[in-house]
Amino acid sequence: MVCRAAMTTLAHLYAHLQRKMDQEVESTACVLLHKAGESSQFIREDVEAALSMMVQNCSPGRVLHALLTGGLSHRNAAVRRCTAQHLEELACLLGASRLLNGKKEFTCRFLTATSKLALDSAQEVRLHARNALRFLGGHKDCLKMVEKFVPPGAKTSIKDIITKSR
Repeated sequence: MVCRAAMTTLAHLYAHLQRKMDQEVESTACVLLHKAGESSQFIREDVEAALSMMVQNCSPGRVLHALLTGGLSHRNAAVRRCTAQHLEELACLLGASRLLNGKKEFTCRFLTATSKLALDSAQEVRLHARNALRFLGGHKDCLKMVEKFVPPGAKTSIKDIITKSR
């Protein structure tokens, strides 16, 4: 009960304080992502709600950094799935144009992480990451950015995912 109350409180803080929570995003996201690996469905739902509030209300750069730090290379597939799901949400929130034509570092980190998750061993992780790539695939500069930022080993697979979605 205490854990669920804490996550609900975090969701409310993200919703009401918005960018004033930017300083706390990384530390709270790491804890929330760690909790996403728990077996309790109630806790996982609260984690997803709190992370969704974070994605919607905090600075995209801080959110991206927090998600990648806390969940990109986590050994638990449920944590990586939660990370991929919220990266997909971030992509939809920002829009393909802003994400691909924005700051170079942000675009690079996003595409590198999403391409890694799109080739993950867990099916649910791949699903969310590939949905994010399909969403970006409608943009005219997507393949050019993939060519520029995605690691060489994953380039052909990622291009195939995007091309098939067109």
